[in-house]
Amino acid sequence: MSYPVDPLRALPMMAYRAATAPVEDEWIWRDAWVFVGTADEVAEPGRFITTTVGGQPVIVLRRQDGELAAMSNLCAHRGTLLADGPGTTKRFQCPYHAWTYADDGQLLAVPHAQRSDVDRATHCLPTYRAELWHGLIFVSLGDGPTVAERLTHLESTALDADMASLHHWTAHRGHDEWSCNWKLAITNAMESYHLFHVHPETLEPYTPTADAYYVVGNADGTATGGRSTRRNEPDYRLLSLPPNFVGVLTGDSLLWQAVEPLAWNRTRVITGGAYRHRQPEDSAGLSKLMGKAANALGSFVPDFLPEDKTICERGQIAATGDFDPGTLVPMEHVVSDFHHFLNRQLHGVPAPPVRTAAQVGIAPPEG
Repeated sequence: MSYPVDPLRALPMMAYRAATAPVEDEWIWRDAWVFVGTADEVAEPGRFITTTVGGQPVIVLRRQDGELAAMSNLCAHRGTLLADGPGTTKRFQCPYHAWTYADDGQLLAVPHAQRSDVDRATHCLPTYRAELWHGLIFVSLGDGPTVAERLTHLESTALDADMASLHHWTAHRGHDEWSCNWKLAITNAMESYHLFHVHPETLEPYTPTADAYYVVGNADGTATGGRSTRRNEPDYRLLSLPPNFVGVLTGDSLLWQAVEPLAWNRTRVITGGAYRHRQPEDSAGLSKLMGKAANALGSFVPDFLPEDKTICERGQIAATGDFDPGTLVPMEHVVSDFHHFLNRQLHGVPAPPVRTAAQVGIAPPEG
C-alpha cells in the first residue's frame, strides 16, 4: 500500500504505518541511490563492508583491481549469508557448504561435486551499481542516472568544502536504534526549523534557527545553510541526499547521519564524521568522537541526538491517530524537496527542476 504525497504539506499518518513498508522497499530502497558507507572503509584492495539495501544483503568492496563494487551477500547455492563485515579478503567462501566466489562474484569452487554437476556461469553472485561521490559510497539495485548526474547541482557545494579530501573516522561511528519510521528520522535531520524548540541549549545557541536558509535543491538532494555563532567559523552547509543521508559541513569537518529501516517503526541511525586529519587509533562512541573533533578543531559540538530521538519517537506514537496534514512553512522547503523524491519514486510524478534560494525565497540574511 502506498500513500498520497503533497509536497506542500506534511505526510499523512499512514506513511508511518506497516502497510507502506513493502512498496517503499521496492520503489525507494531498491531503486534509488542509497548511502552505504565511505571510501575510507574500503580504501585498499580486498577491504569490504556488508550492508542491507531494500532488504537485500549486499557486500561493498574494493576489488583486487582497485575497482569499487557491490554484489549480493547471499550464496547462490542455498542463500546463506556469505560474509560479515567489515573485513579483508580476496575471495568469499560460504560458511555452510564452502562454495567459494571471486571478488567479482564468479563461482570458483563447489566442494564434493563434479564440474558438470553445477553450471558455474548461472551461479555467480548478482552484482549491483556502486558509485563514489566525494568520499561517500552509494549503491543502487535499480537503473537510472548515475550519482554524479543526480547531484550535479550540489557539485559546487562539495567542491567548495573539498569533501573528497576529508578523512572519515571509521572507528568512531555511532549506532543507535530509534523506535520510529525512517522518514521521521531523516526529515528531522534535514530541516533546521525545529532547532530553536527541540535543541534550545545544544544547537540553537550555535546555529540559530532564524539564520537558516536555502541554497539549492531538488528531489535528488538539497543544500541548505546557516550562520554559525562560533568565532571565525564560516556558515555551515547541510547536504540532504534522499533517501538516507544528511551531512553538515562546518569548516574542516563533515558530521553526518544516515538511516536504515529495520521495520516500519524501527530505524537504525548511524552517525559519523570526517576531518582534515586522520582518526586517532582508539575507538570511542559518538560523544567522545565529538569531543575529540572539538579539541582538534577548536570548536564545540554538543550531543543533540538524544533530543532528536525523543521527538521522532514521539511522532511515531502519534502515527496511530487521524490527521489532516498541515502546511509546510517556507523554512521546510528541504522537506518539500524530499516529498518530491517520494512522489517520483512511489507514484512516478516527474520532479520539478532545480531551485535556488532566490526562487524559493529563503536566502541568507544580509550581513
